[in-house]
Amino acid sequence: MNIVNKNSKNITVSGAVLLSTIDTMESFGNIGREVLAKFGIAEIDHKKQYPFEIRSAMHKAALDRFGDKAILAFGFNHGERMFDIILPNGLEKIKKLDVRIKKNANDNLLNPLNDFMSYLVSDFNKNISGATQGVKEIEYGFFCTEKKDGIFHLKGVMAAELYQEAFIRGVVLYILTKLLSKYFEFSLLPNKEKNITGYGFSEFNMVAKFKKKISKESEVELLWRKKMEIREELTQQVLKNSDQQNETLKLLSKKLGKYLPPQIHEALIKGNYDTGIATRRKKLTIFFSDIANFTSTSEGLQPEDLTKYLNEYFSEMTNIAIDSGATIDKYIGDAMMVFFGDPETRGERKDARACVEMALRMQEKMKELQTKWSNEGFADPFRVRMGINTGYCNVGNFGSDQRLTYTIIGGEVNVAQRLEASADANGILLSYEAYAHAQDMIQVEERDVIKMKGISREIKVFSVYARKANYLKQEKKIDLNMDESKKTFNKVEKQLTLIPERVDKLERQVSNLSDKIDQFINTTKDQG
Repeated sequence: MNIVNKNSKNITVSGAVLLSTIDTMESFGNIGREVLAKFGIAEIDHKKQYPFEIRSAMHKAALDRFGDKAILAFGFNHGERMFDIILPNGLEKIKKLDVRIKKNANDNLLNPLNDFMSYLVSDFNKNISGATQGVKEIEYGFFCTEKKDGIFHLKGVMAAELYQEAFIRGVVLYILTKLLSKYFEFSLLPNKEKNITGYGFSEFNMVAKFKKKISKESEVELLWRKKMEIREELTQQVLKNSDQQNETLKLLSKKLGKYLPPQIHEALIKGNYDTGIATRRKKLTIFFSDIANFTSTSEGLQPEDLTKYLNEYFSEMTNIAIDSGATIDKYIGDAMMVFFGDPETRGERKDARACVEMALRMQEKMKELQTKWSNEGFADPFRVRMGINTGYCNVGNFGSDQRLTYTIIGGEVNVAQRLEASADANGILLSYEAYAHAQDMIQVEERDVIKMKGISREIKVFSVYARKANYLKQEKKIDLNMDESKKTFNKVEKQLTLIPERVDKLERQVSNLSDKIDQFINTTKDQG
């Protein structure tokens, strides 16, 4: 690679890249904006180009303050934000890979993996190389330098400094997790001894190793697991680097994350959560579940087996709840209580629909678990009943100055619990308020009304017995329409970015034409 003289030409990155960098760092305060201020920049225009040193300075500030795990997390988040731009055809390609894998179930998958990695490197390369401007001597992009038996040597040439290596690796980690972790167990390790740098570029080397392993988890679950892993590592590093750190504090985040809802845990780490005694009245959707006939079922199990099955049950249900956006309130013996609508809400209707979708996914997962457990010798596998209600509750911090509990209280919570207690084994009962928001999603049977002490109205009850088939078709159609809209938007946005260049070209042409006209007039006067 040719070495570029530092004073020969400015090397720039797009404003869109800088804005994305700032967004991915917002959870750690105003680092990005602070760096902009040092460069004398108040606002970023996504259509303009800026010195590449600005983004490097942002990452350096985060690295100095929080360590390399922060840079890796920023890269992972950047990959999530920019996925559709970096790899616009990624999901289509993975569908084709999925078809090939299903047709060749006994294959070691190396051939389709090689083909897919060739696409990934090629498309990634195109989009990276176009994001940086300045010199022709540097071939920016992403390349595969060697591949053999599921091992790929990857190289990224970026307008960056060597200390940004973890950021680049984080972007690649997101892409590989999203697209390939369903089919492969893989590692992505830096190969730092091969890294080189010069003015305007750094060459980052890494090795990706793949081993065939078809996962039963969905892409969303696998991504969530990886994101939680990165977040946990980052939290530990942030606490470790604190000047006020002690041995007890080192373990605080890990333990905290297991006892608190993820939304509250994250807000506490960011310093955005008020720990005062305060509650508010809010419309929420509340979910209760428990295991039918738990006592009699558990009596037939050895304590070790009971612990094993319960842990597997709660782990799977918790994964689905978190993935659905639920706030997990508490576990009570074999029961589980979650709610939607606080501390984050998508609106009353979407919260209720998300809760119903969560319950349906839990039902589907329980069928898989029941089959699995039966094959393992569990004669009477757990059967779960669920209740869902939408209504006004008091939500917030309850307790004293010494100890607080973030929870919900009110009559509507009791309604949800009563619905769960009245549900059939493997069944879901909904109140009318919850059903009204999700009636296009599910087939139901109306049950007898329930009267409850402390609740002035009669509770209309609906038992869910199936999804509506046309709902899934409608959802797929909406997704396809959204994909087409996104493609159209990207094309329009690309054309818009070219307008200033075309205007400049037109202005130059007009100027040249004006000069020629003046020249012609002067020549005509001289001849006359």
